[in-house]
Amino acid sequence: MFSAINTYTWNQTSHTKSFPDDILAVSYEDGKWSKPYYDCGGGNIWMLTYTVPFFAFKDAKYFFKGTSGIDIDLRRVDIDQCSLPEGSTKLNIFASSNKCKIETTQCVSLAGFGFRRGSYKCVCRKGYFFPNTTSTEKSFNGVVVEEEYEKLMLGKPNTYNVETNFQCKKCAEGCDDCVDFSPCIATYDIILRITILLLTLVVIGFLPMVAVFTFKYSDLKIVKAASPVLLQIIILGAFFMYTTIIVMYPTPNLVTCTARFWLREIGFSLTYGALMLKTWRVSQVFKVNSAKTVRITDKQLIKLLLLMIAFVTVILFIRTMVSPPHTIVGRTADNLKTDICPTDWWDHSFSILEVLFLIWGIRLCVMVRKTPSAFNESRFISIAIYNEFIMSVFLNVSMIFLKYPANPDLQYVIFFCHAQLTATVLLGLLFGSKALIIYKGEHKVEETSSHKITTQKLKFNSKQKHSDPSYESISDNKEITELQEIRVLRTTIENLIEEFLKCGPAYSDYVLRLQAMLEVMKNSKLGESEELQQKLALSNGCVIKVDNNKDESCTKKH
Repeated sequence: MFSAINTYTWNQTSHTKSFPDDILAVSYEDGKWSKPYYDCGGGNIWMLTYTVPFFAFKDAKYFFKGTSGIDIDLRRVDIDQCSLPEGSTKLNIFASSNKCKIETTQCVSLAGFGFRRGSYKCVCRKGYFFPNTTSTEKSFNGVVVEEEYEKLMLGKPNTYNVETNFQCKKCAEGCDDCVDFSPCIATYDIILRITILLLTLVVIGFLPMVAVFTFKYSDLKIVKAASPVLLQIIILGAFFMYTTIIVMYPTPNLVTCTARFWLREIGFSLTYGALMLKTWRVSQVFKVNSAKTVRITDKQLIKLLLLMIAFVTVILFIRTMVSPPHTIVGRTADNLKTDICPTDWWDHSFSILEVLFLIWGIRLCVMVRKTPSAFNESRFISIAIYNEFIMSVFLNVSMIFLKYPANPDLQYVIFFCHAQLTATVLLGLLFGSKALIIYKGEHKVEETSSHKITTQKLKFNSKQKHSDPSYESISDNKEITELQEIRVLRTTIENLIEEFLKCGPAYSDYVLRLQAMLEVMKNSKLGESEELQQKLALSNGCVIKVDNNKDESCTKKH
């Protein structure tokens, strides 16, 4: 409290040197602020007083003399009864003294009301809305809240104690902000989705029947020529594709989003992988018009298909680990929220691979488009591949436009239609056509005609052999007779190959066997002895000229 100063005299007549002197000086810290009080009977206002002491000096001592104060009118000073922000160090003795019901409301301070209670309003918290939806002021008046609370404290009738009073109402489920109880989450069309689900289950229920049909008639040429094992694989792939519709029925979540693209890609690979390989085999068998043996068995195709499935599985596993599926909140055209499975560059990459795979299939279909077929299976496979290509392009393009705004019901309908227009159409073309032919009995006519072709061809070549004069002329010569018969046999085999080639893939097994027989005859060089050829030529009245590495020529003797 004591402070050192310099004392000196300075006037017109006297100038003295300054010397240090100690006097009693009062600082701000020595004063004291009073609590706010109401000056009743005086100014009748709320006031705040700052008081400091002052001292007198006598007999070389300081002693307390009195106090000096300043009164501050608080009528223009606002008070803040709201809670301080978290971490704030601001001094506010009125903080958290508001009477807002903190369960659903929060305090917002108002300026300009002066030093009085209720200088705030109670607004709704996030996720709640003001009960009176027609009111322009969406808050509770702090003055009214304070008055009702005071009545409660005094034991008087009040509305503060009513649980629903001065409370906001909770928004509908999923709403962050709202002005009424209107829904914020899009609701599914349950009738539509159940109908689609039931139709999908009905279609899946037919798959075991198709599998039994394939197994039961696997010995018939119409089914056997189409490779029953590959047909069963196609049915399995269709099952996976249909199951995609089932997992899309509930609200999207981590499991359904993951299962959806796994089932889709595995089903697509099984179904269209088997189709492509069947078409590829046909293209390999009929791409050259020669007697060279081309044999591709079902086991070889299944091995290739397993490699394809393994590749797709590895890519799917990597995608699941690197970029796990998840759900995001989309907005419908009505600005309603809905959970959706987002698409990223992984999904786009798989779509591009599917399209490229189908383009390769289209190329194969073009290669075998002129290949004759007894049961039109190649044509049906081509139609199925063209159809899948068009539908896949449509699906991928539509998914881009269905993301914003989101429409879960429309998306569900599109996926269902895509499955029916691709997998169901494919099954109808492959199995429905076979079932119809078997039902009408046309497969028996086809097999009978095939048998007649073989029998008639053999008879024709036999007659040709016995009516040949040259054959009669050398009948006494055993070696020449054998050579003649071998040549007739080769001619017969070549003619049969030509006939079976016209019948298409259904007779590919017969073609392969005949080609193998012809190859064996060529490799063993049956009937190629120079001596036998000379004898045969002489018996026919010809002179054989044999030149190494050149074809033989026959010149008639005159």
